[in-house]
Amino acid sequence: MSNLTRRGFIKIGSVAGAALAGGAGSLLLGFGEADAAEGASGFQAASEAMTGDPERKARKAPGIQSVSALCEVTGGGQKVYGIAIQYDQDIDPASLALDTYMAGVVPVAKGFFPGMPQAPDKNSTTAKPEARRVAALYTNADPALRADHRNVTGRYVIAEFEHKPDLSLPSTDSDKVSLRQHKSVKTLAGTLYAGSSTVWTNSGPRGNTVRIRGVDAWEQNHWWWDDKRSAYLEYSIYLPESFLKEGGEEKEYPLLIAITHSGTSYDGSCAATLTEQCIASIWGMPEEQERHECVVITPRYERTTMNDYWEHTFDVENTYKLVESMLENTWNFGNPNKKDRRDKVLKIDRKRVYCTGWSMGAMTSLWMMARHPDTFAAGLIIAGQQRPSDVVDLAKQNVLIITGAQDQKATPWNEECVPLWESAGARVTRPKEYLDPALIFPVQDQGKLNEQINGYLGKGGNITFLTFAQVDHMGSARKFFHIQAARDWLFSHVKA
Repeated sequence: MSNLTRRGFIKIGSVAGAALAGGAGSLLLGFGEADAAEGASGFQAASEAMTGDPERKARKAPGIQSVSALCEVTGGGQKVYGIAIQYDQDIDPASLALDTYMAGVVPVAKGFFPGMPQAPDKNSTTAKPEARRVAALYTNADPALRADHRNVTGRYVIAEFEHKPDLSLPSTDSDKVSLRQHKSVKTLAGTLYAGSSTVWTNSGPRGNTVRIRGVDAWEQNHWWWDDKRSAYLEYSIYLPESFLKEGGEEKEYPLLIAITHSGTSYDGSCAATLTEQCIASIWGMPEEQERHECVVITPRYERTTMNDYWEHTFDVENTYKLVESMLENTWNFGNPNKKDRRDKVLKIDRKRVYCTGWSMGAMTSLWMMARHPDTFAAGLIIAGQQRPSDVVDLAKQNVLIITGAQDQKATPWNEECVPLWESAGARVTRPKEYLDPALIFPVQDQGKLNEQINGYLGKGGNITFLTFAQVDHMGSARKFFHIQAARDWLFSHVKA
């Protein structure tokens, strides 16, 4: 299995059963030999109908049944934020303390960097877990983190780790976690489970048990196709919760196409487009959907769609064809294994169609907006550029462009576009001052940044071009999608 590509097995929605590993009497959070096998990576396809559900594969003995890694995708990639420990009975939260468990996360394989092509599989490592301090401990009915850390009656104990406020820091986490119950735990029924030297991991014969907040709800491995041209394009789709409820098919939804970068092409997968950076996945997060409920689609390419010579493949126009197909209001390809989406026809509001992307994805978005000016209500362009003469038609569209001052491509090329757009009738807001990237994080404290950005957006320009100091091309992907004011601006537009 060592000849697999880095993403060969990675697929979202893993529910493979966890395996017991490690030996008695050891305080080291290490893996047994079975856990160190090469290729023990990633997730199971959502289309496999949860065949590895840990609820069904839980062991019969009392006490711990399985453990799962609880993850979230940030600008810096997928990070492990906690471990869900499943018991056979509801657990008494009064019996828990922060030192009840010893937890660890296996670091990524040497040479892995989120979003970079041709890197090793992050799980292809025999490294031992590194200790991770438990910052919060609570019970839950589901294997999921809770923002309020409140105890909810259930069989799961959630050992949550500290979240670093700078979400742009590149992830150093693999999908593998390790845990030992160090002290006694009591059930609500009064049964005492004594501390043990047994080490549990989330690794199993079908991969690692991983729950990814906001990403597990996506459907992957869909295809748009055109039999006349023998063309197809693979994509993932996020369907709003209200659509999945009874009568949801009667509602019209905004549509956002979020296009990732060339690093998720080549040996990429649908999972890579959703987990290696938050370009697409951030729009399906529960808190974002509460603010801006919408359908989100993100293509998965087999090659770079557009290069620095302004040349592009047929995938660029096929991407627009995918958008066009969604606007026909005939989409009924929801997972047939799930009753809440079977045979439901999705309706899109043609006045609220948006695009966004980073790098190659931003270049593709600019191209689509220029070639199809009547389709999109607005576009959020992060560190992307086009040949100025090819995007003159953006002059009458709503565009927010954000770049870094150290980006040697996107920033100067967009500067050259500004006079062309103005001569074509655009109202361009291009401040001379650079914004401070330190104001982006923590995301809960963006008041000053929002005030600055909204001030520029309120100057009446239909094209706004902002640049942050001391940010290069790669840094723009990790930082700028976390700007709430930019995301709010995108959905504020409705096509006339």
